[in-house]
Amino acid sequence: MYNFLLWFQGLSTVAVFATMIWFFPSWKNRIHSYLFIYTLSVTVNNIGYFIVMTADNKTDSLWGTKIEYMGKLFITCALLFFMTEYTGARISEYTKRTIAIIHVLIGILVFTSDTSKLYYESTDKWVETGLFPHIEFDHGIFYYLYIMMVAGYIIYALVSSIRQLVNERRHKRKIQTAIIIACGVVMALGIILYSTGIMGGYDSTTISYLICLVLMIIATIKYDLIAALDAVKNYIADNMTEGIVAVDTDGAIIYHNLIAERIYPGLKENDERVLTQLLEAVKSEDAINIKKNYYKVEQSDLTDDKKVLGKLYVIDDVTIEYNHNKELQLRSITDGMTGLFNRTETLRRIEEAMNAGHHVSLVMIDIDNFKSVNDSYGHDVGDTVIKGISKVMKDLTILDPKLSAGRWGGEEFMLVMPRTSVEDAKEAAEKIREEFAAIDFQYAGHRTVSLGVTEFVEGDDADGFCKRADEALYISKQEGKNRTTIK
Repeated sequence: MYNFLLWFQGLSTVAVFATMIWFFPSWKNRIHSYLFIYTLSVTVNNIGYFIVMTADNKTDSLWGTKIEYMGKLFITCALLFFMTEYTGARISEYTKRTIAIIHVLIGILVFTSDTSKLYYESTDKWVETGLFPHIEFDHGIFYYLYIMMVAGYIIYALVSSIRQLVNERRHKRKIQTAIIIACGVVMALGIILYSTGIMGGYDSTTISYLICLVLMIIATIKYDLIAALDAVKNYIADNMTEGIVAVDTDGAIIYHNLIAERIYPGLKENDERVLTQLLEAVKSEDAINIKKNYYKVEQSDLTDDKKVLGKLYVIDDVTIEYNHNKELQLRSITDGMTGLFNRTETLRRIEEAMNAGHHVSLVMIDIDNFKSVNDSYGHDVGDTVIKGISKVMKDLTILDPKLSAGRWGGEEFMLVMPRTSVEDAKEAAEKIREEFAAIDFQYAGHRTVSLGVTEFVEGDDADGFCKRADEALYISKQEGKNRTTIK
């Protein structure tokens, strides 16, 4: 048995050292660095214990024990860092440095004195019983504090890993996380077996360290493969023009790309209110406005063969298309020169107001002596006068959004006033007349307008309604212009 363990100890030391050399060129992330530190520490531990097993005197055995414990000191913290990094429960750099400093101080303590009462209570007993001759000693208080620290490391790492296993929804990741949990369990069992002395003087932690190393290597290789696939998926997703949000069957957000995060910053904190906003956007079936951009959200099932795994939301930026369509729509209903509604849209709004069944009034406006402006000063000046009356009407609709201002044709304009009595309409008409008369146009000077006002009467159709407004305007013209007439 002794020869078997000796060969095992020697060959395992060589194997671990070779593994360390093998991984060194691949040291490209934190996972690799912690595995490298763990492998180096296991190598030191194995060398120390090999010396203990082959020692034939107390001095050599004590030195082997010291080397062995130097390895143990950093095996535990390397495993802690590896497990927490792998499962995403990262420890702060300050905490890592503190742990490393504490372990270095313990290591210095181990090497400073052969009879350190803090770590070894006694190192005088040399025994020939058991699997091989060795020093038998009682541990000091600092050793037990160290064991408590190690127990804390393993418990914390196991709890973090189990939490990750419970929350992980990807099958392959679950398997890899289970391997990480197995590392912690194997380490704990090795320490328990060593503490109880079942192995007859042989340190069972040596075997547990090697089993952990094999599991860590498997996990690392699989981690790299999964990480590489995830990197490819993320690269593709993050370079799409659409935002992607995936939701599982429980309604939890399990993935989103960077585009989606820019649109909905709440995704960064996994804010579930974003899901409510996405559902509302899907129901609206129209482009939604977010920070002056427009997006359409489409929902589809996430399926794997016949099984529904969740929902996929695709957020498409349609700002250019939306603005283009809006511009085309605006052009189809507005007058190009004035920006007021054209005659077709104005008539539609008149009919809409009539069908609403409330008081509706019309104000028809005509620029007085407009032909003389064009004849005397040219069409450019005439266009300026037209734009002048248009601005007065626009300003009025800004103050009262229920109003609609339209160019009826040439120098004629129509103001549609839903839910407005004829008296209020006349007041608005007078305001238009006065404001326009106050404008001093270059070359054309001050100009005037004539206005006709009428109110919807039951039985009117759109043509009759508009005709009555035109007749009221005609009366204003006949009676001297620059006035408002009600009919």
